[in-house]
Amino acid sequence: MIMSEIKFRLAKPSDAKQIAHCHWHVRDRYSEGIFLSLGEGFLRTLYRILLDDPWEVTICAEKNGKIIGFSNATLNGRAQAENYKRHRFRLGVAALKAIILHPHLLKELWLRYKSLDGDDKQRFVHMDGVRGEYWCWMKDEDSLLSIDMDNAKGHIMYDLGYRECYFEVDKFNTHVYKYHLKRAEPIEEITLPDGRERVLFKIKLKPGK
Repeated sequence: MIMSEIKFRLAKPSDAKQIAHCHWHVRDRYSEGIFLSLGEGFLRTLYRILLDDPWEVTICAEKNGKIIGFSNATLNGRAQAENYKRHRFRLGVAALKAIILHPHLLKELWLRYKSLDGDDKQRFVHMDGVRGEYWCWMKDEDSLLSIDMDNAKGHIMYDLGYRECYFEVDKFNTHVYKYHLKRAEPIEEITLPDGRERVLFKIKLKPGK
């Protein structure tokens, strides 16, 4: 898909560095969350793992050879959790520098890891089925196109035979939260260990035109 100078395409493992860079550079607007706290190096390792996962669907927006946005989802939340576990040593090494500088992150990382067991007493994300993950767009670019990018991801999942997707939004992210209230169904609200109020949503996937 081409809109102006921006092209949408499926991401590949070799895009991990640029996608991590894009994720890292939204921290001026959204600085919460353990993954951002662990630094850009950790994000590069994370996305190398995710983009090599056969259940992952990631659409990126490219302008003049540079990735300026992406939207990703997993088609199998449980399989993704197991994939994280298989790479726990690699992810731990990538997080080591941040933990040495900020030891309190160790507890947060451990809680996030334990949540992969699917214990409902400490949940961070929806663990079953199709789950939307991250939706990122560089600040200086036309933000309306980010909606088209996210919709393109949904159309691909629909074409693959999936009809609904779960995702999460932190309530303090006011504009994003209000946007999703108009298009998706809130199904549960949880409070994270750091006090953030998070809403779990479900959205019906639609075919592309």
